[in-house]
Amino acid sequence: METTNTLTVKCPRLGCPSTLLRPHAAQLVSRPLIMLPEFGQTFERGPSMEAPETKSKEEWFWRVAQVMDFENIGVSHTATDGSKYLSCADCDIAPLGIQTAGDSVELLIANSRISYSK
Repeated sequence: METTNTLTVKCPRLGCPSTLLRPHAAQLVSRPLIMLPEFGQTFERGPSMEAPETKSKEEWFWRVAQVMDFENIGVSHTATDGSKYLSCADCDIAPLGIQTAGDSVELLIANSRISYSK
């Protein structure tokens, strides 16, 4: 049985009104091997960016099939490891999640890096 988000997924930054996902737009998945850069790191801009050194382990994510399933999301340039990082398109807080690289591309927002509203 798939679990979908029953609440609206919002940007976690206080004062940012951005909606990231509408209810029932994403499925809850466990991905225990994914490491995301810590909040507040700056990424080098350009055709290919270095994957940040300082990372934290995240396990629970909201997964969508395509970038257009989001209401409002920013996507970084491709990192040297092939992944792309997801941010709030309004306030640029990042990274909220990741677009994985490889044969099975996934768009994932970390459950611990978002807020919710009804």
